Amino acid sequence: MKIIIFSCLLIVSFVNAQEVSPYYPAKNVVNDPYDFTSQITYFDMNYITNNISEFLTYRMNMTVTKTDNSKLLHDGGSYTIIYGDKIAQSGNANLVFNYTIGIVDNVYTIKSLKITGSKERLISFFVEFWQTSKNFTSPSGNSDISLLTGQDVAKFYFNKGKPYITVTNNTYKSLDEFKVYFQNLKSKS
Repeated sequence: MKIIIFSCLLIVSFVNAQEVSPYYPAKNVVNDPYDFTSQITYFDMNYITNNISEFLTYRMNMTVTKTDNSKLLHDGGSYTIIYGDKIAQSGNANLVFNYTIGIVDNVYTIKSLKITGSKERLISFFVEFWQTSKNFTSPSGNSDISLLTGQDVAKFYFNKGKPYITVTNNTYKSLDEFKVYFQNLKSKS
């Protein structure tokens, strides 16, 4: 019974939290509490960061160890969240999420994302979050990998042993371009 109540609360909080998206006024409804995959760019920052935190907590056994919103200003900026293993706080298995943020309709909105950290954790996140069957060992083992999710392009860079992931939007090249589109969506609803 507790699981059903928690699932309902989780779904309601996600539905109510999302204010900005490329699909406005449609909400990104999470029907399956274990399916966290979502487009990241040009979505409400609170919705996406909560979604990723839930994923890392329940699927990868990681927890927030540090946040830094000192660079998040009235017109945007950057927002960094660091996650570490719940069990071993060695610091070797951290994931660092660095969001580039802008303001759309008075809501912090994600423009892009860069994720750094341990290779094993980056691979696990990439494969599990985007539910891909990409093979990181063969045949191309060290070739950069990319995939599309909605309008997002998620890329895994091996970067000569210092891997990272980037997420950018494939449709809107700038925040101003998205703002025009978003205002048009709002005026039609």
